[in-house]
Amino acid sequence: MHTSRLSRQWFIASAAVLAMALVFPASMRSQAIASSPKTNTAAAKTEPAAPPHDLSGLWFGGVGGGLRVRGPVSPMTPEGQARFNSNTAELKSDRTISADPTFRCEPPGVPHIYGVGGYSIEFIQTPQRIVIFYESIHTFRTIWMDGRKPPQDADPLWLGFSVGHWDGNDLVVDTTGFNDKTWINGAGYPHSEALHLIERFHRSDLNHMQLDITIDDPKSYTMPWKMGINFTRQPTWEFGESFCLPMNQESFKSQIIQENDKDKPAPKN
Repeated sequence: MHTSRLSRQWFIASAAVLAMALVFPASMRSQAIASSPKTNTAAAKTEPAAPPHDLSGLWFGGVGGGLRVRGPVSPMTPEGQARFNSNTAELKSDRTISADPTFRCEPPGVPHIYGVGGYSIEFIQTPQRIVIFYESIHTFRTIWMDGRKPPQDADPLWLGFSVGHWDGNDLVVDTTGFNDKTWINGAGYPHSEALHLIERFHRSDLNHMQLDITIDDPKSYTMPWKMGINFTRQPTWEFGESFCLPMNQESFKSQIIQENDKDKPAPKN
């Protein structure tokens, strides 16, 4: 049932994006031309090679964050399906999904954070760790590169605990230790505390990078499935200041979502 609604749910997810970003972030305001697909395609043909083991810099994944499902979504387990049905109950009455925890200014988690708004990310590297800064909600995440193992019996985390290694010139990030309070994306796909993410950042040349994400959660899905983003390096951009303000979220819900849905039947779980 859930896969047949995928395209519709991506449209619904865009409403959640608007709740986090009613205007383009500062890093985009004067840079729209730089992200033109034609410009990037032409540049990719003549790009110099990427420096080895170096993702540093600011990267843009596209309006709406660029996070997309790649290939089929795995069938859900009964537990996963029940949570998905609850998350998307508003769809049964043709309403916009407003149950996304990001509407309450809760952290979006991973990989959802890549799809919240048209925002950039930035890599800062040291020998011991790589830090990813997210312009969206003005937060950061640490990827440990010093060989440590994930802690056992640690408290579940919003962004999980991430360790990384280089596979050739690709950065491979292994993340576990999540809580179950976030969604996979704005379309309502759930996850449990058993979520295991593998992210592979492949820098194809100086200015282009692909992120492939494998989602493995045996409590919610019967098999692993994939998402991904294509990034373009933006060396002249700077981060803007972006925070989630509960007052703004409530105004968006009451003035836009609830106003548009006021004549529709109440959602049924």
